[in-house]
Amino acid sequence: MQPHCPQCQEPIKAEQINIQRMVALCEACGSIFDIDSQRHKAKRRKVKRPQPLRILAEAPLHIAFRTNFRLDRSESFRSSAIMSGVFSMLTLLMLGLQQEGEVPLFLPLMFLLMASAALYSLATIAYNQTHIRVDAAAIHVARRPLPSLTQARQVSLDGIDCFSAEETVASQREGYDTPRYHVWANSLDGGRRLVCGDLVEEYASYIASQLNQRLLQDDAVSAARLSDRQPGALHEELDRDLEASDKEISR
Repeated sequence: MQPHCPQCQEPIKAEQINIQRMVALCEACGSIFDIDSQRHKAKRRKVKRPQPLRILAEAPLHIAFRTNFRLDRSESFRSSAIMSGVFSMLTLLMLGLQQEGEVPLFLPLMFLLMASAALYSLATIAYNQTHIRVDAAAIHVARRPLPSLTQARQVSLDGIDCFSAEETVASQREGYDTPRYHVWANSLDGGRRLVCGDLVEEYASYIASQLNQRLLQDDAVSAARLSDRQPGALHEELDRDLEASDKEISR
């Protein structure tokens, strides 16, 4: 996730960041700020839940929503509707020509198959819901109940630092009336993984905030478990790890 200056909101280049001290210099206004504190503020930011979005379970977290609740502004829905109408008309036309013996039977059957595929695509967009389920190891994203061409996605939580909602490149370039956003899992090494895409801003912001809250809870649990350990037990565990490493090297 690229940091932004808290004063002028300009993006900060990588060469202006001191990783050791976790501070950055803004070239635009000359401000120096703490990146680490900004990251934790982003993690703790709470967003109001959009009414159509549902929380099916708190622990483990399970979110469900219809991705394209504004079907009139869904490009996939509109293109599928146009294709289903065109192929349905062509099917009727070809059936008439086939009865007159002017075209072979496979032509109306081919257009019927294409019309059925477009209609099924409409059904999956309008009826299916996106389910985001979070367990201890990963985030699971799937569209159901109808089988969909959109494959289920699994994002490992290993090495994830925070989650963010960002407007898509296409939305920025085309200037959509309803901007579309992706939810990203940002890793500690600077990389990122897509969690869920093509959402309105309210949905993307809320999902990112919920995932960040879950991440903070996991961090707190890990810290509590570490603090509960006796110093002697912790040293014994480290000694066992070192001894195992020495044995592996000697082999």
